[in-house]
Amino acid sequence: MRKPIIIAVLSLSGFISSLVGADEIKLQDNPPQQYVVVKGDTLWGISSRFLKDPWRWPDLWRMNREQIKNPHWIYPGDMVVLDMTGDSPRLRLAKPGQPEKLSPRIRSESVDAQAIPAIPPSAIGPFLTQALVLDGDALDDAPYIVGAEDDRVIMGKGDRIYAKGTTRDSGTKDWSIFRKGKALLDPDTKEALGNETEYVGEARTVQSDDVMTLEITRSVQEARRDDRLMPSASNRPFLSVPHAPEKSISGSIISAYGPNTEATKYQTVVINKGGKDGLEEGHVLAVYRKGRSIEPAPGKPRKNAWRYMDRECVKEGKSISYDQFYDPKDTLEPCKAPSDSASRAVVYSDIGCLKPGAKISFDQFFNPKDVYKLHCRSAKTDAAINLPDSRTGLLVVYRVFDRVSYAMVMSSSRPVYLLDVVKNP
Repeated sequence: MRKPIIIAVLSLSGFISSLVGADEIKLQDNPPQQYVVVKGDTLWGISSRFLKDPWRWPDLWRMNREQIKNPHWIYPGDMVVLDMTGDSPRLRLAKPGQPEKLSPRIRSESVDAQAIPAIPPSAIGPFLTQALVLDGDALDDAPYIVGAEDDRVIMGKGDRIYAKGTTRDSGTKDWSIFRKGKALLDPDTKEALGNETEYVGEARTVQSDDVMTLEITRSVQEARRDDRLMPSASNRPFLSVPHAPEKSISGSIISAYGPNTEATKYQTVVINKGGKDGLEEGHVLAVYRKGRSIEPAPGKPRKNAWRYMDRECVKEGKSISYDQFYDPKDTLEPCKAPSDSASRAVVYSDIGCLKPGAKISFDQFFNPKDVYKLHCRSAKTDAAINLPDSRTGLLVVYRVFDRVSYAMVMSSSRPVYLLDVVKNP
């Protein structure tokens, strides 16, 4: 039996609001006059057909704040019409072969009718229910697996397991299995923002007792002793319409999901801003690559400058690594005693300038300290020039925790890297 669901159709005439002071809506160079929605479309994709800035979708529909959070959805077969008759462009909804403007009404849709999602659901589905960021040791207080029916140390789908840390009357039947993951650190303050969890699978209670018996019903990796149990979360759709934040946001990408440390379209990244910073689901942020620092000028030419090799000792409190750059002038000093040569001496290479009156011959041995002014560098009088940040892509925030958020890369002209800056579009 097909059960009807009551869905309120968007009444565009009732959503008109003043745009005084708002930025001008920038349409695509040749936007379509109308577009018929098809299965597989997203609000972001449809908006990109009409707008250069897809997050301005709510402005084109004249949505208020409440309608952005709880939008009236559109469906395959609906016709989106671009109206240019007013002071600024707007969209309205129509049915093919019917008048363009819809009056307020209620329509009935069967449960198998699929509304057009805001962003691709397949790319974010696992992160809506199978990913958690918890404060401090919150996972330590959760029930934990103590073992299986036999002596195995790894467990999978169909296995019976035992857990402690819950009460007989907890009422929870379905559990998600998690494992503590890495700590998320703020790149500027080094403060811990929370702990990620690794999703292991699902389990269902078979018998509640002091030691609870469960059966693993789903596993994406092997379960182990001391893995933690959290009540399963029901599937939660992403409902918000993409839109720009109302307050200023400035943060960084601190983690990425995928095989590389760079992210591309439809990959998930973690940013170091969350609900406490004013972020909401649906917020759109622009990604910027931090500008390089460059020399203002090559510097004054060095006369009679040559590369030399010498032996000195590492200064007290300093250390060097042969796979990292170090400045000999700041790190090394002349060895003070013969014993230093055995423990702290290193051979290094640097630039030296001939002392006045000194001469060298490359077919004769000489001591660099006798003929060179050591560590001779270019004369620099101006500070380095910091190039401006360059915009590389757009993100949509789809899950918000207190101090971090998950966001999807919706577009990128170049790869998105860890520590790239995110801010208002």
